[in-house]
Amino acid sequence: MTLKIYLWGIALASALALGSFLAIIWFFAPENADTAVLSLLFFSLFLALCGFFGLLGFYIRRKRLKEEILISHLGISFREGTLLSLLLVSFLLMRSLGFFYWWSALILLLAVIASEAIFLYKDK
Repeated sequence: MTLKIYLWGIALASALALGSFLAIIWFFAPENADTAVLSLLFFSLFLALCGFFGLLGFYIRRKRLKEEILISHLGISFREGTLLSLLLVSFLLMRSLGFFYWWSALILLLAVIASEAIFLYKDK
């Protein structure tokens, strides 16, 4: 499978996840929804953001670095996209559960930064 087909597949999967996120918001009221609907809502948002941030990071790296080995940028971009998506969805989940405070958000942000630092340290 070529890189172009792989990227189109990720874009299509992200669009489908975004479509399911919007369908859940359209057909269900999130403030009155049960646990299953809320978990599908947050999971579809996570998948859509993961693909979007991963593709965005990949294209930014591709334009900025202009190296021949593009596949090495793909793993880094999707790891960072996944961590950023996890951070944003966790913020929204904490907000919906009612315990989003500046110190809890800071702890989560530091955990995400520490995990990225661990990945960067292992790559070198």
